[in-house]
Amino acid sequence: MLQIRLAQTPEEREEVFKLRYQVYVEELGKWENFTNYKPNHKQKKVEDSLDLSANLFVAFNNYELFGTVRCNYAKNLDSDSDYYSKLYKISETVGDANILYTSIGGIFMVKGYVRGKLIALRIAQAYYKKLLLDEIKFDFIDALPYLVPFFEKLGYQTIGKINYSIYDIRILMVLNILNIPHLEKVKSPLQRVYRNWLKSQNA
Repeated sequence: MLQIRLAQTPEEREEVFKLRYQVYVEELGKWENFTNYKPNHKQKKVEDSLDLSANLFVAFNNYELFGTVRCNYAKNLDSDSDYYSKLYKISETVGDANILYTSIGGIFMVKGYVRGKLIALRIAQAYYKKLLLDEIKFDFIDALPYLVPFFEKLGYQTIGKINYSIYDIRILMVLNILNIPHLEKVKSPLQRVYRNWLKSQNA
């Protein structure tokens, strides 16, 4: 049975780091020279300082980890908040909402043999529900170009690019969590999550 939730123990977080290695290094050959995400080849895992304050989502099926995504709240980034605010153009995009009501998502992946089987969508819905519950209003991501259509279908909108000097160009995108007219316009599968959340608020 598929179960999607936050990682609850240090052991589950370690499974996330090892899944990243399996996908990025062993499967895709990525991040060999990317300073912020230098793989630990000895322990076969990928982690960085953002993981310390992050929500790490896990998707398990019969105790096997199939997928994960990370979410950092801007208010928890402490000394790094100015750096990420500038990198993601947070202030110029959402103004005064940049600290208390914004988040940064990333490292979203599922195992190769289950891609295209709606698991990524289910993870995105769980992610969105958590943002609603925690009163986040805007979620920022930097996506590889070929993933832009997937995120557009969810309701994310392109606001620019990030040209990493030793890595791929990324497309900078933002999701206005409560912009329901836009979610309806693109027929986002997040609409259902919003409607269920709204019912729970009015119950």
